[in-house]
Amino acid sequence: MHKILSSDVFGDLRLPVAEELLEVNADVAPHSHAFFEIAVVVAGTAVHVSADGSRELSAGAVVVLRPGQWHGYSECSGLVVRNAYLGTDVFGLLSGAGTPGAPHPAVQHAMRLLEADLTAGWTLDRLAAAVNLAPGYLVRLFSRTASVSPIAYLNRLRAERAAGLLIETELPIATIGTLVGWPDPSHATRRFRAHFGLSPTRYRETFRPVVPDDSAP
Repeated sequence: MHKILSSDVFGDLRLPVAEELLEVNADVAPHSHAFFEIAVVVAGTAVHVSADGSRELSAGAVVVLRPGQWHGYSECSGLVVRNAYLGTDVFGLLSGAGTPGAPHPAVQHAMRLLEADLTAGWTLDRLAAAVNLAPGYLVRLFSRTASVSPIAYLNRLRAERAAGLLIETELPIATIGTLVGWPDPSHATRRFRAHFGLSPTRYRETFRPVVPDDSAP
């Protein structure tokens, strides 16, 4: 599965905001982004496919995606979509928390640390020490920006990365758990199910794209 990076979209990473109008005349394979995407259907129809299932789209429909979420389009007919892209530094604007503007620098730093190394043995105390804040103060700042605690944010990152690996690779589920920081298979399954409502096995069976068999007559 292809992942679109911030550097692919934003001309200036200091101002991570961009938009484009797309005419989509063919299926769009499942992919993910390293940033927020808001897609507004201007014209036409399609079926939007994501971890939440399939949804028919027509003019006026809106799709909102967090960083790491995968999605794609099928059955496109005259589809025209206006996409807005927002970097993770403007998370506070989407969450409606606080006043418009970038999150506290320590929160930005904490987010980037978590995103950069999912396998680290992160605890609240370790993360707070890394950004030079008291644990309780970090939780308050982080929750004000992201509407979740740092550890809940980490679990979401791990679940979304695991979801991508389940779809884009043949790796065993236990290996995927280790790669995202959940080395215990039972714990990994519980955390994944808590996020998506499905076991990793069921998620892979449900959402992995079917690859056509070119050898079939």
